Amino acid sequence: MQFQSNSLDIFSSPEHGIHVLYFRFKGKFTKQESTAGSRAWSEELESSNNSYRFIWDCSEMTGFEPSARTEWYKSMKLYKGRISDVTVISSSILIRGAARVMLEMFGLKSYIVKSTADILVR
Repeated sequence: MQFQSNSLDIFSSPEHGIHVLYFRFKGKFTKQESTAGSRAWSEELESSNNSYRFIWDCSEMTGFEPSARTEWYKSMKLYKGRISDVTVISSSILIRGAARVMLEMFGLKSYIVKSTADILVR
């Protein structure tokens, strides 16, 4: 899978394991980007019966619109049973904290790290 926009790239990441989607957030994450990105990864999950691991690389994220988070929640709620775990990468304590709250809300296993060097292949 491959999706590209101004503030979000999503692609399959076989170097991190089988059925891994890598999300690269860039700049400020908007509602429009969230809607388009959510649609893209939702279609990927709909195309198979596999469980997926997500890597959210927020290293280049500067922030997000509250409405973007709301849109993201909608898809997370629909597909939480198909997501085995989420790794969040960010040096920002605020972004790591917001991601942790979201993932705990959905009961998803999460790994929160400060850099890509901290990612473990599982």
